[in-house]
Amino acid sequence: MKSLLKNKNSTCCKDDPDNDTEPKDCLEKWEKEHKEECNIYTIEKATTDKNKEAYDNSLGWETKLKGWCELIETTDEKVKLVVTELDFLLEQVETVCTKSKCTYEVLEKLTCLVKTIFDCLYTYDDSAIGLKDKIEALKKLINCLKDITDKEKTDIIACIEAYEAKIKAICKCQEAVLSKLLETLKCATLLWAFICGELGLGYKLQGIKDVFSGIVHESDDEDCDSEDEEAAPSYPCNHKVVKPMPEFPIKADDSTEMSPKGNAYYVKVKTALKTAVDITKILKDKWIESQKISNKTLTKKNSLNDAIETAKALDTK
Repeated sequence: MKSLLKNKNSTCCKDDPDNDTEPKDCLEKWEKEHKEECNIYTIEKATTDKNKEAYDNSLGWETKLKGWCELIETTDEKVKLVVTELDFLLEQVETVCTKSKCTYEVLEKLTCLVKTIFDCLYTYDDSAIGLKDKIEALKKLINCLKDITDKEKTDIIACIEAYEAKIKAICKCQEAVLSKLLETLKCATLLWAFICGELGLGYKLQGIKDVFSGIVHESDDEDCDSEDEEAAPSYPCNHKVVKPMPEFPIKADDSTEMSPKGNAYYVKVKTALKTAVDITKILKDKWIESQKISNKTLTKKNSLNDAIETAKALDTK
């Protein structure tokens, strides 16, 4: 075996026995082939590594896009839940508004009625003498009667004075009663205003729902022009331009994986994800194919290396 590998006159290792330029020594031939395969493998390995890097970068980008899409779609589902909850709250607000308005109207009528009752006790002008003054006048008229005895006058006046004491007691309650009624009326008014009035809770809830439902209301932009051209405008002069609101709804009801529909950002990310998936697959196939080629060359290179090592081991014996 040793003589066969080292015999330069042997033609067993020659592909073309008539070609004198080709090495006759098998070991020399294997070393030459090994060197060639090493060069080829270096080039193929570099190509494989480059394809692997391109695939890894594309896969990383695809993974990010998937995460963004999942976050967007999760947010969209939460937005729908928020809109459902807002619908429920708005129904409750409408009920509160109806009842609070009725309460306010009843309290207003009650306050006016009580005020009218108290007004009957006092004299504000000669044409409408109050009950207190009428009782005083009645007592004077009774004292002027001549057809009854003094005892009878005393008994009658005693009855009138008992009634007068009750009237005066009622008069003393006027401030306290009216104050409480007015305070209650004020609370009812504020309740209605804070919940049902302009810029109240109902208005704000409806505004939030409109934003999440994609309903846009026209509004005047803030005037950024300054009378003094050299003066710097206040920041931000238009917050909607500086920090735009997100667009809702995010995902349209008829949106599909192949044909995403919704706001511009969602469609852009979803389309980019589809492109990334396709490109990643192409790059993966390209990397795997180049890896097969480089692995094949590596196997051949290693086989030649083993053969050379074996031949050299035999040569030393």
